Amino acid sequence: MPVDRSLTGPELLRAAAAEVCSQEGEISEARGRQVRWVAGEYGRALAHPDHPLDDDAEAGPLFRREAVEAYLTLAGRGALRVRRAASPASGDHSRQIRIEVLALLAKAAGVYADLPPQPDPVRKQPVPKRARSLLRSSLEEAADQAALPGQVRMLAIGAMVADSGARSGEACAWRLDDLAPSLEEVRTVRRPQGWSEAEAYVELAALSGLSRAALRRWLTERHALMERVRGTTTALWVSLHANHRGEHPVPPGTPLEPRGLYRAWTRAVEQTNAQMAGEPSWVPLPTRMEQLRRGVSPKTSPAPRQPDAEQAVVLLDDVAACGRSLAAVRRSGEPDTTEELEVRLSCRKALRAAWVEGIEHAMQLSALAEAGLTDTADLTAAGWEPALLNAIERAAGWGRPSKAKDV
Repeated sequence: MPVDRSLTGPELLRAAAAEVCSQEGEISEARGRQVRWVAGEYGRALAHPDHPLDDDAEAGPLFRREAVEAYLTLAGRGALRVRRAASPASGDHSRQIRIEVLALLAKAAGVYADLPPQPDPVRKQPVPKRARSLLRSSLEEAADQAALPGQVRMLAIGAMVADSGARSGEACAWRLDDLAPSLEEVRTVRRPQGWSEAEAYVELAALSGLSRAALRRWLTERHALMERVRGTTTALWVSLHANHRGEHPVPPGTPLEPRGLYRAWTRAVEQTNAQMAGEPSWVPLPTRMEQLRRGVSPKTSPAPRQPDAEQAVVLLDDVAACGRSLAAVRRSGEPDTTEELEVRLSCRKALRAAWVEGIEHAMQLSALAEAGLTDTADLTAAGWEPALLNAIERAAGWGRPSKAKDV
């Protein structure tokens, strides 16, 4: 419903932004941030001497062409930034976002918006076929040289995007639970541009050996960082250094947002390209993640958005049964016998089926702990990647479910 028409200026814009963001299932998290950004920016424009309106402006005048153009001009030249920037001016993409958001704010305010036409989008060049065939080779070559945590993270991001075709927002949304226990697959919630939250769907993509190796290295780096800062986030990608959002300090180990992920990728790629320049077989990596993604044709399969409760019970029972069989074999038999290898394979299949359904890692680990698989060696035999186990333990704050009784 429209916001209170008695409000004016910045208060009206904030109320309209709150109304837009309250539309659950229609507005994505990324769009919500854009809505709040534009509302705050336009509110600051009303205090600028070059804007024709002031804080007492009503809804109608706020969305007339003259007022809108004045705001877009001030915003485009960087006059409304809260913080200084090396390059304060913004381009056509930011102008396009502002116009789209102004339409949403005007609708929430219950008034007609006389908006300027949107700029023609710049056509992005995908990675050509030949470069795409060399992309993995470049990533593999860079992996041999990467030593800094930022480069290790960049390699993991690049390899996973090359395997999954994920957008930056989709990659930011990856959590530890989105990684298969063996690291052989990743779950991605697809949110195509312009789709509502309710239209999102889930796909599984197989991860290459390069991705798995890069993930192991990154999870090791991530674990060391999260232990140092005592962090417990489940986000796959986290910041390496302290930063800020607006006026608020942000400590290291904080989940990366799309803008932060883009900057981290660009910074690490530029560093790697400079480091590898002159190598005979080196093909520079693209500095824009969009170029990388648009050059990919991943092989994916669908997966449920939410686990089915009845099916989850059956699958967890299978995990527990396989865990009991493996625990019994490991206690009574010689290691690596044919019987143990067969039970290991059954465990891996049961774990994957439960993960595909969307059952959380912690629930699977609890079932295995009750079945008698408690230490890292047992869980590795069941199909878990040790680096992922450490990350799950760190995210829980107190350890794996098998260690809960010790806390």
